Amino acid sequence: MVKRKEVIFILCLFLSVILLISGVSMAAFSYSGVGQKINKITSGSIAMEYTESDNTISIDGALPTTDSTGMVRLRDGEYFDFTISSTIVGDTNINYEISAKDVTDSDAKKIDGKYIKLYLTKINNDGSETSLMAPDVYNEDTSKNVYTGRPAGEMSLYTSSMGGSESNDYRLRLYVDEDYNPQDDGGDLTFSVKVNVYGQSGDKYVPETTKTILADNSLQEEKLTMFNYTSDGLQFNKSEQDSNYVTSGLYSSEDDDGTSYYYRGDIDNNNVQFGSYDEDYYVYKTTSPTSSSTEYIFQTLSSCQAFNSTCTESNKIKLASAGDKMYWKIIRINGDGSLRLIYNGTSITPTSTSNTIGVTPYNQTITDKKYTGYTYDGTASLIKKEVDIWYKNTLGASNYNTKVKGGRFCSDTSDLNTTNNLLMGISGAPFQRLGQTLTGLKEDNYPTLKCPTTSENYGGSYRLKAGLITADELVFAGKAVNTNNTIYLDKDTTNPFWTMTPAGYSNSAGLGYIGAQMFISNTSLTYNFANNQGYIRPVINVSTFDNFASGDGTISNPYVLSI
Repeated sequence: MVKRKEVIFILCLFLSVILLISGVSMAAFSYSGVGQKINKITSGSIAMEYTESDNTISIDGALPTTDSTGMVRLRDGEYFDFTISSTIVGDTNINYEISAKDVTDSDAKKIDGKYIKLYLTKINNDGSETSLMAPDVYNEDTSKNVYTGRPAGEMSLYTSSMGGSESNDYRLRLYVDEDYNPQDDGGDLTFSVKVNVYGQSGDKYVPETTKTILADNSLQEEKLTMFNYTSDGLQFNKSEQDSNYVTSGLYSSEDDDGTSYYYRGDIDNNNVQFGSYDEDYYVYKTTSPTSSSTEYIFQTLSSCQAFNSTCTESNKIKLASAGDKMYWKIIRINGDGSLRLIYNGTSITPTSTSNTIGVTPYNQTITDKKYTGYTYDGTASLIKKEVDIWYKNTLGASNYNTKVKGGRFCSDTSDLNTTNNLLMGISGAPFQRLGQTLTGLKEDNYPTLKCPTTSENYGGSYRLKAGLITADELVFAGKAVNTNNTIYLDKDTTNPFWTMTPAGYSNSAGLGYIGAQMFISNTSLTYNFANNQGYIRPVINVSTFDNFASGDGTISNPYVLSI
């Protein structure tokens, strides 16, 4: 462990959120910034400044609101801007963290923090905003961050580092969660937070989990054109393996946050135990309205009834029992140091459908290409709703939620207007860069861990607590379009499951638009129409400042992440 220098600065911004609830549905929401305009502590050749703007958050008559509304509010009094800047000479690095602390007066009538949403963005030079976290209710980390100096008992909002002179503008929004019901609360409720900025000099933060994984795996070197082949050396329409392209192990590539380390091939040392079901968990099983032989599984009775009106409480089945542990596969270490995990069920060796949480269409409506997006027109797709409900009712309702960060997710809808023969008429950028096997490899396949910018009003880049794997990640993991092979994701079961990646759409045969998604089916990466059946395997990003509690990642001794 590298010895750290003394704490250089602790910068504090005091913020208060006061909710005055009266009557049945009215809420007054006020927020004020307190403190000097500039707080500055300098040591040697390192300086860091915090500057707050003139504006404050002061919302009168605010009602509980949805994330889609709360995340974009920009009227006077609905947001707070501040700046963190640094002047650094030499090779010194500062690891810093923005966090929030509940400081509600003990004598106050307090609203539960689980109903207060915090949302932080970075303001870009052109005035646009980049999400730094998924909107999240107030929750405190139980462990401290020795790299930034943040103590335990505060809510981490964002962690980063500065290695040179720079200035970053941030925007904070707070709002009342839509789940809050102000009926009979008595009124005059209060919730106050202090937002702190901590920082320490030292080497750029590398999580202990990353160090352990790199110590447990020899880093492999990517081979030229290796993504034209599956990880076992197969290429589309070829029955023999090319031994030069048998690739498995741990590799690296760049993502939007830095260097990412990804697992590839038929490996068995990327197993993780994280979280558990606190109580019996039930879902609703039904059949297709048009085919009694095709079964579907939804998270709630209402979503089941929206699909098949005959669904009732008698359709309820148990997905997991209280105390069941959750097992995951590591897809990769993200560039920000967090671990990207995909759900693998309640057993280290799942069977049948036990490594999934549901079976649904991606979207039941498919009459426009926008329905290939994970969201469209500000609306969540059917599958996003199912993933969100599962997370909210399991990890989101437990202490494990503090370790799950609002990570990056990508539904790449860029260039979804290209006519070609790769698919069924029209495909987009993902199928163009991943489906070249179907053109006889006129170009090489080239997956990416960076989310391309889309001009569409659907899909795009997200910060979410839970989402789905991308088709690019599956190609990195060892898949190739329409080529069968086994990797770590289907060595236990071969359930066909959805990705977050649109494949294309068709408007042929008088059917109108039919959207299609990239899809794993029978160990092959292919596509599936968005209104067809597919299994759901949630993906989360786990941030931890501690090492694995135990394990070496193998099936017999999986890594264990504790809270």
